[in-house]
Amino acid sequence: MLLTACLFCWGCQGVPAWPESGVADAGWVETAIAWRLQTGLDACGETGKAVDALTLEWIAASPKVRVEITTNEWPVLRHYPELKTPLIQALAWGELQGVEWDKEALVKLLRKVVRKTDGLKSSRVRPYLKQTPTRTS
Repeated sequence: MLLTACLFCWGCQGVPAWPESGVADAGWVETAIAWRLQTGLDACGETGKAVDALTLEWIAASPKVRVEITTNEWPVLRHYPELKTPLIQALAWGELQGVEWDKEALVKLLRKVVRKTDGLKSSRVRPYLKQTPTRTS
């Protein structure tokens, strides 16, 4: 099982139990995204990547959730495309919760993810996150 590899790492604390039969539903996706947005991109190794893959797969197939991002409106994505995953997850989570994200809140969330990601230097990413997008979807 994927979760056993990270039983003792702090990044995995709070990771939701894997859905039975490996098929995600809206409830699991909401819980998984809420956990993932509190971690760095590299947290929990393969388990974190698997959570990302399953949530993104569910979002892409969901008729209830529509996420559209224009890269030109998010300059940080041209330089750090890996931040597209938490941005998509945040926007999807907002739709599932009935919450419309404020642009500044999304930028703040991405800054938090960057700070918690060992593979990214906050000082290098920060200038790109100071430029706020013109819209969120």
